[in-house]
Amino acid sequence: MYQTILAAVNEYSNSEAAARYAIGLAQSCKAKLILSFVAEADAGLETLRHADAALERLFMEAGAKGLEVETIIRKGDPYRQLNALVREKAVDLIFLATRREDVTRRYFTRTLARRLMLHLPCSVALVRVVHPGKIFPRKILVPFRGRPPHPEEKAFFVAKLAQAFGAAVTVFHAPEVLTRFFQGVRPLSHAELEKHIPPEMNRFMKYLEQFRLAPERRLGQGRAGRAITIEAALQKNDLIIMGASERGLLESMLGGNPVEEVLRETPCNLIVLLTRAKRK
Repeated sequence: MYQTILAAVNEYSNSEAAARYAIGLAQSCKAKLILSFVAEADAGLETLRHADAALERLFMEAGAKGLEVETIIRKGDPYRQLNALVREKAVDLIFLATRREDVTRRYFTRTLARRLMLHLPCSVALVRVVHPGKIFPRKILVPFRGRPPHPEEKAFFVAKLAQAFGAAVTVFHAPEVLTRFFQGVRPLSHAELEKHIPPEMNRFMKYLEQFRLAPERRLGQGRAGRAITIEAALQKNDLIIMGASERGLLESMLGGNPVEEVLRETPCNLIVLLTRAKRK
């Protein structure tokens, strides 16, 4: 499914850490890996040195794993250059790292990452690195909500990343049934929660099982974003993989989005995966 994976690297250490997820996935998929840095017009010498050193470390690490790897350095506007590069190299998936200011902006507005997620022609994995020293996950939490677009691709991404690191996978669902607890609405029992499991979740777990995974299913309740972060903290997960959609990113401007809340409050590293059929 993924033949060419691109990791966008900059002078910050979180982008280098995020690129290691790309290395693991490329190895698991037997995909070509492209490491790219775009130097903006005002980039100083120190910025260039940090980015160059990161590219060298990642190149050597990927090469040692037997990957086909290419390093590309360009100058100009990162949005335009990465957009062009994705098309030129027929990239299937790009890894991006959040910047510090991305997390502080409400609904993720006016950020490079959001623009790229909305307009790139390939799938996008946006990585927030909370613990740089925990890039090799052992426990992955996969929240499930609604009807995610391209569930087969999401399952493929989760399964291949889990296989790359030998990680266990938990699929988590939290129907929002506790919003009026203090007005007399009681929490649902486990048997009642089972009735709220969407059929799409069971199909998603079957997709995972096709990759010889044995995913665990866990249920919670309450506001989705809060329930996810609490679950990850209590179960000591190393990584959360959340799905996103173009519609959800656009609607979050008006009504908010659980992805935005988890992005700000996550207790562990987070990948927000936007899957899409490749555009021309």
